[in-house]
Amino acid sequence: MKFFFQGGKKLSPLCALISMCILYPLCSNASEGFEQAYKPVMVGNVRIFKPIKLRPDTVVKLSSQVDGEYTNLAWTPSRQAKYYQILKFDGQTWQVVVPSTTASYYRYHGTGSFRVVACHRYGCSSDSPDNTKVEGGLAIKALYTEGDSAVMAGSTIRVGWQLSGATNAVIHYSQNGVSNAFQASSFTKGTRTFYVHSNSSVTLTAYGFNGASASTSINIATLRENPFLSKRIQSEYKQPLFDLNLDIIERTIFQNEHHLFFSTHDGKLYFFRAHKELDSPVSWHQEWSLTLDGVVNSAPTITEHYLYFNETNSNNQGRICQVRLSDKQLLKCSVYEDDALLTSPVIVNNDGDYSAKFMDSLSGEQKAAGVYAFYQSGKVKIFDQQGLAPQPQSFTLTEHIEQPVINTPTLFLNKKNIQGLSELFLVKDQDQVLGVAIPTSGSVQQQSRSVGVLSLSALSESKPMTVLWRGAL
Repeated sequence: MKFFFQGGKKLSPLCALISMCILYPLCSNASEGFEQAYKPVMVGNVRIFKPIKLRPDTVVKLSSQVDGEYTNLAWTPSRQAKYYQILKFDGQTWQVVVPSTTASYYRYHGTGSFRVVACHRYGCSSDSPDNTKVEGGLAIKALYTEGDSAVMAGSTIRVGWQLSGATNAVIHYSQNGVSNAFQASSFTKGTRTFYVHSNSSVTLTAYGFNGASASTSINIATLRENPFLSKRIQSEYKQPLFDLNLDIIERTIFQNEHHLFFSTHDGKLYFFRAHKELDSPVSWHQEWSLTLDGVVNSAPTITEHYLYFNETNSNNQGRICQVRLSDKQLLKCSVYEDDALLTSPVIVNNDGDYSAKFMDSLSGEQKAAGVYAFYQSGKVKIFDQQGLAPQPQSFTLTEHIEQPVINTPTLFLNKKNIQGLSELFLVKDQDQVLGVAIPTSGSVQQQSRSVGVLSLSALSESKPMTVLWRGAL
């Protein structure tokens, strides 16, 4: 039999077989009950099989928790493992107490120090680190993004988490239909940075003892061009705000002489001031912008160098705020009410005839001064104009209206002293208008003096407002 082909090539299969027969007795794991792994190697033009030591990845972390007479064990899985062995320290050496288990957790009857090794047909890995004690039950305390949840495409975002009772944690990042899994760097708390190219999601799955698991997700949005801004049209008329690239809420625009205020859909309030130079048209310069917790839905109100505005957050809760006009400092807001505020603040400060105001104060007929908030449900609250502290007595229009309050009532002061007319609120309800009496300071003060007498339930009840007349529009 010839061992060479034409051209000097050896009979590779035969040589490979000979090399395996010679090397196998020298390197075999047969005595250990494992198979020998081989790696093909080219020696000249001949491929031979060289014995190699092939072991699974070592278990990175082993966690334990004592439960009475038992010890709960859980470990990070090894990707190459077919099964695991559990070792226990007997005081002198490590002894195998569980020769085979395929799960990544085990409930052992007894206590002590343990180790876990990953195994397959070719052998077992080196010992895992000593077991780490884990306290408490499994819980995902938080999964969040640092900074904005909406980012520019092509940028990065950092995601953080906080866990308790976890023995393992895996993060899945999904984007453009592709999901990638990452081992969490810490099973208590940590962060990881992801590159964002489109809308994506992050899912955190935490594992505990005895196969327990918990999972939660967050969505990450990419900023896109506002479709409303792309529809804007430059007309023949002067549009000083055209090039600001802002999504302005039209009903929030308020101009007072050389002041201009408006809010945007992304939760910001802007103040612009008019500038006029000789032989030049009027130009508007931004003085400041204020980032809000919610959105302003109607035009703000300006008085005594302060700007007042109503704000509603994403939970449909409303509050009233004030800020100093000159520098947006001294921002104050009332406590959120579980009711939306879609109207503007209405300020009653008893300006006018001071002699008449003095006589009214003696009879208790002076109008209750303050900042009035007309909530969507029909509830009305009065706040102190300086500190926005609420008056104890609130009022309601719910008995007199059929639709939610979305339009700001008009304050009629009767400054011309027309006979038969008094100061009142004009409230629009569908195709009708209601003349509503302004509460007197006496009614509010009487309620305030009774705080120590009335029960909490009585204080929380809103008093119906008085409707003087009703007319069709």
